[in-house]
Amino acid sequence: MIYEKALCFLDMPSIKNKDLCTRIQGENINISCLEDKFLKAKFYKCEIASLSFVLALLCKMSDENTFKDLDEGYLSAESCFGEEEASDTLNFLKMAKYLIIDKNIDLYKDNENIKYFLNFLSEKFKLKIIDTNEKECNFENAKLHSLKELDNYDGLVLFKADLEDNNLHCSKQFLQISKCKDRSEVEILAKDFNLKTTLCLDENLQGTIGFLNHENFGFDFTQIRIKEAK
Repeated sequence: MIYEKALCFLDMPSIKNKDLCTRIQGENINISCLEDKFLKAKFYKCEIASLSFVLALLCKMSDENTFKDLDEGYLSAESCFGEEEASDTLNFLKMAKYLIIDKNIDLYKDNENIKYFLNFLSEKFKLKIIDTNEKECNFENAKLHSLKELDNYDGLVLFKADLEDNNLHCSKQFLQISKCKDRSEVEILAKDFNLKTTLCLDENLQGTIGFLNHENFGFDFTQIRIKEAK
């Protein structure tokens, strides 16, 4: 099936959901912390793991009365998703057909609010909610709660990506911050795991997010520290 006129909230679908990515065609928008140049969609950038605030902003700007307790300036500043971009997105939703989300939405912090906001937009704009397994989602039972503060992802971050090797692919900036060189053997230190790998400079990458194919059953983004392996 071809998906057109979709508002997507997808992180690197050309790596994680290749088949779906090729079938998102025509005019679309993707809101993510990572730009996927192989996805046919206008890209709007937001902070890592800020989906709850992005959706809250869209809901607030689409219905001031229902969400009068939400502060659009605060939501925009914290998520780095601009009010102008939000306005453009809401105009797009008037002709859109789909909201496409990660199948692992339950792993997201504040996922109950995320589901509530998605359902609100789905009902307001008559959109189908589809996950990356292409299953239709129904979040009509989701309840609205106080928004949880966003986590801080300053510093180096690891993104779980389905790559063909086990190297950590990263940018020049990532190497500079880690104080390691290209092809260095390193140890990755995260809250829930440690592992060894090889740094691999990718000139196409920018920023402080590195890509690695690794076993991680939690959220795709993890704050890390790096040191040279002994």
